[in-house]
Amino acid sequence: MRFVSESKEHPAPSQIDERRGWFDELAAHAQDVVSRDTFFIALVIVTALWAPSYFLVRDLNHWYLAFVIPAEIVTLFIVALMANHDRRSEEALQRKVDALAEALAVVIEGPDGDDVRRHARELRAAVGLEDRLSTDDD
Repeated sequence: MRFVSESKEHPAPSQIDERRGWFDELAAHAQDVVSRDTFFIALVIVTALWAPSYFLVRDLNHWYLAFVIPAEIVTLFIVALMANHDRRSEEALQRKVDALAEALAVVIEGPDGDDVRRHARELRAAVGLEDRLSTDDD
């Protein structure tokens, strides 16, 4: 039987340390900020303040571009950060499922105590893995 940590695809949950790269930290922070209601309210307020500015500019092209170009740039950055966060979450979930499946297979097959304890450690290490996982982990 193959143990999770012997996988060539990725390390076991217990082998993931607390270090994440700056981009992963930035993505996690962006996820925290963007997913809050205050961020949405701020976007509504910015849009509401922008709409009447047409009467100051009086040129539809300039008025439109003054809002759309910065909004598109910010959207592009947010999409990149959210994609990183989603990737880490998805990988962490898959590793948790792998650890659970391996442990369940060992229990069903009736292993000795060492196998059960080893898999129990992996399952415990899988808890909170999404907060430790880095996209730099192989």
